[in-house]
Amino acid sequence: MMAILLRSTCCYYPFPSVDFSQNKLLELLLRGDHVMFRMLLCGAAIVLLNAGTVVAQPSPPSEPLRIAVDYARFRGDDKNVYVEVYYSVPQRTLTYAPDSAGYKAGVELLMTVSVKDSLVVADRLLMPHTAKDPTSGAMNLVSLSNMMLPEGQYTLKVVAKDVNNTNRRDSISMPMQIKALSTQQLLLSDIEFASAIKKGDRTSPFYKNTLEVIPNAEGVFSNEQACYYYSEVYNVLEGSDQSDYLFRASILNAVGKEIISRERPRKRAAESAVLVDHLDVSGLRSGTYTLVLSLHDSTRRTLTSSAKKFFVYNATLGVDSSLLRLDPAFAAGVYSTMTEEELDREFKWARWESDETEKSQYEALRGVEAKRKFMTEFWRKRPVGKREQYLHRVAVANRQFNVLGIEGYRTDRGRVHIMYGPADDIERHPNESGTRPYEIWSYHNIQGGVIFVFVLRQNGGDYELVHSTHRNELHDENWARYAQTN
Repeated sequence: MMAILLRSTCCYYPFPSVDFSQNKLLELLLRGDHVMFRMLLCGAAIVLLNAGTVVAQPSPPSEPLRIAVDYARFRGDDKNVYVEVYYSVPQRTLTYAPDSAGYKAGVELLMTVSVKDSLVVADRLLMPHTAKDPTSGAMNLVSLSNMMLPEGQYTLKVVAKDVNNTNRRDSISMPMQIKALSTQQLLLSDIEFASAIKKGDRTSPFYKNTLEVIPNAEGVFSNEQACYYYSEVYNVLEGSDQSDYLFRASILNAVGKEIISRERPRKRAAESAVLVDHLDVSGLRSGTYTLVLSLHDSTRRTLTSSAKKFFVYNATLGVDSSLLRLDPAFAAGVYSTMTEEELDREFKWARWESDETEKSQYEALRGVEAKRKFMTEFWRKRPVGKREQYLHRVAVANRQFNVLGIEGYRTDRGRVHIMYGPADDIERHPNESGTRPYEIWSYHNIQGGVIFVFVLRQNGGDYELVHSTHRNELHDENWARYAQTN
């Protein structure tokens, strides 16, 4: 029998967001079997959101609705792992409707955890937001769900819907591997990235272990933000060695080189402990990094470790040069640990880089080793650093242009971003009288300067490419007819 849990409150917390986002490359496997059902209805918040609303035309945002999702696993009970799922939605992607108190917006979330076709957990939340001037802020609305799950392989799916325009949606589906945590040896939990960690208030939805930990579900930090992290260590008193241990936090760049490190001794004072700190990333260039937390004994032997990727956006310092000079041998090492599912996914992402012959060759391959060899040779034939640059663009496309369950790399705007990089200028026309929303992307350094025109031809659909001056793209000088509403 499925249990239904009803709550009349919802969890949300605004914090400064980064005007940049990427989709993390997933490296997890799935399987499991546990059945329970939970629905959290945010009734009071819905009433609050709609109370006093003045009937007026909502002002649509200039960006597609998008949600970031992350999760972390902590120790639960003897049979289950405690799991937290984090959500983040940028304020600027919401539709704000005027009312007597200013402008109100909100996003409704439906989170499900399943094993194959069997539903395990369902969580429904509403994140409302009120602003005097929604165009002046750059906030993220943040929330979380929590659950107890036994060991297994699951699928986590989140669907987000704009409360003031239900045609605007975004969704994310990802594998979620839950492993039982040992009770016999020193062990670290997952790492939770946070935008802030401070002394906690028990009434906060983000309260744990006397702290308020505001999650950063995007895992993206600007040069103006510190990289906060939270983790837990278990079984500290297990074993005969009761001497102090060394806690080490380090940051690795895209090629695995350690660029920041911090160490401090820890006493074995209790069976478990909380590891909380922040690292200054203001000196890092834009790029992908990995935070590694590790515990060592007196001989500096590693006892346990936990790692997690994060992203830095630094508009002042630019892109990390290591992303552009990776040796092809590095990609070979990456593929040696990839599963067949992960290889297939990466080759799907590479659809805009591969030709028809390569696509046919890959489709004919059987077995993980053959695919590993193919992908190694696929990128070896291309310039050094091409794979990392390409996958970086895919990550951005999947975050910014995901719509109606279609991954961003498959959309017209996602394809253009991947093939040609970020536009030098984007001219947005989201809400003009007599026209449908459209965008004009300009590239100043391609073929002497080219443009791409995208039009939202169907309500609730996606922006379609209708015209470009690039010689290899669709050309239609009369593209304006697609933007006309009459």
